[in-house]
Amino acid sequence: MAAVFPQPAESSFEEKMAALESTPLFMKSLPSEESNDPVIQALQSLAFDGTPDEIAQNFKEQGNDYFKGKRYREAISFYTQGIDAKPSDIALHEALLCNRAACNLELKNYGSVLRDCSKVLTLNTKSSKAYYRSATALFALEHYEESLDCCERCLEYDPENKGVRSVRDRSAKAKAEKLRKESEKQERIHNKQREKKLLQVAFKERNLFAVYNPKGSSENPYEPHFDPEDPEGTTLIIPVFFLYPQHATSDVIAHFVEDTTFSTHIFQMFPPQAPSPSWDKAGQYISNNLVVYAITRRKRLLKVGKKMSLRDVCNAAKAKEGDPDDGLELKDGCLTFVVVPKGEVEQNWLAMSVNHKILRTANAPTTSPDETEVSVAQALIDLENNVPELKTELRALQISAAREVDVRGGKKAIVVFVPIPQLKAFHKVQQRLTRELEKKFSDRHVVFVAQRRMLSKPTRNSRVKQKRPRSRTLTDVHEKILEDLVFPTEIVGKRTRVSADGSKLLKVILDPKDATSLEYKLDSFSSVYRRLTGKDVTFEFPPANQE
Repeated sequence: MAAVFPQPAESSFEEKMAALESTPLFMKSLPSEESNDPVIQALQSLAFDGTPDEIAQNFKEQGNDYFKGKRYREAISFYTQGIDAKPSDIALHEALLCNRAACNLELKNYGSVLRDCSKVLTLNTKSSKAYYRSATALFALEHYEESLDCCERCLEYDPENKGVRSVRDRSAKAKAEKLRKESEKQERIHNKQREKKLLQVAFKERNLFAVYNPKGSSENPYEPHFDPEDPEGTTLIIPVFFLYPQHATSDVIAHFVEDTTFSTHIFQMFPPQAPSPSWDKAGQYISNNLVVYAITRRKRLLKVGKKMSLRDVCNAAKAKEGDPDDGLELKDGCLTFVVVPKGEVEQNWLAMSVNHKILRTANAPTTSPDETEVSVAQALIDLENNVPELKTELRALQISAAREVDVRGGKKAIVVFVPIPQLKAFHKVQQRLTRELEKKFSDRHVVFVAQRRMLSKPTRNSRVKQKRPRSRTLTDVHEKILEDLVFPTEIVGKRTRVSADGSKLLKVILDPKDATSLEYKLDSFSSVYRRLTGKDVTFEFPPANQE
């Protein structure tokens, strides 16, 4: 069996090249220090034997040979050794520097080119080669003004130099092109800034509030802009999102012209005879069966008529006079609208949008919020966002129910039922809150009543052994309803009148100091009390001369 001896480790390509270049025959340059290698000593004696000018000329000729073979790096090494020999012949020194600059120009080492050419011009101020290579390097660096300057200086004493004239023409053309592009760039920037200012003015006129992502630009490729086909340049085109919350999906209308009606887009997207989208399994999304809603910056809910244009919706979102500014939010350059089918889906979505303001207590209805309850809850949200004095107090308040009651004279009143634990908190802001709500429901009076629960009187067969609390009795609940209706006015007297037929009429005497502020609501108090308790009652203020 043959013996196995250790094999030498594989050397890398760089190591092989270094070993090759250490061989005197393949050296790119000779070491300047003394060597013990007799071959190197012989070559050094040949290369460095003679005067500095002879040594420099020798290295120059070797560099020229490498330059002709396009081995520019090796040529630079020989030219550098020639320069380091410090020749006394200025023309030779100039030639070495110019030749090294030519090599660096081919290698695109423009900084080295300019440094060598600068040294040449200190030796010879009329070196055409130095000016030509400097101008060429400056042209490559796009310093066209300096390149032209070099050309003009050279052509003053060498006007027929074709190379320099060619560089001058190219530099002049490139400079003109650069100035043209810079001018166009500045014009685009100016136009963009001008359009941005005009857009800001247009947004303000349309009650639009631009909201941008604080973490950076969004991925939305579309931006609001003016309609290029409008000769006056005042019509906006805005990207619009249609959200379908029932299916957690959406569509984008990239170019919604503000004068276009919503019905136009809805009809094109959901035509009656066309097949339903793949996500609409129930086939509910048909143009004549859809309702569009917008949510303002102050969280107001606006129902959008299909014949309304985008500009009409923007105008409808404007806050009332005296209220804080309101309008639609332009999030990352897009407006958002909710599209839902009519009927149960719409009511469920409306309930969800104001659900946090409606708390169903034990004695409250168990059905989904109706239109009145949604309206009241939305009004509370509006006031929370728009009235700074009520914001803190209203944030934690909720209602349990709301009902409309007919009042004499064909009018109506809204009874807002509130949870018992929140009654005191409502009392703190009830006067201001009542005024604000009656502004919103201008044709109806608003009253607040706690959602109380009554317990029937226990009988012998009752399984409940706990004694019925006084607050849960019919009498006490009816008394509390009276106090809630007239709050903050105090009840200073009561009188029950019994007619011959046995019917009873309760007369409630109120504090006369509130006669001016409450007299217009007395009929509403009577109608609401009759609806809630089934009892007749009249509210009066004592005569002014009665103590």
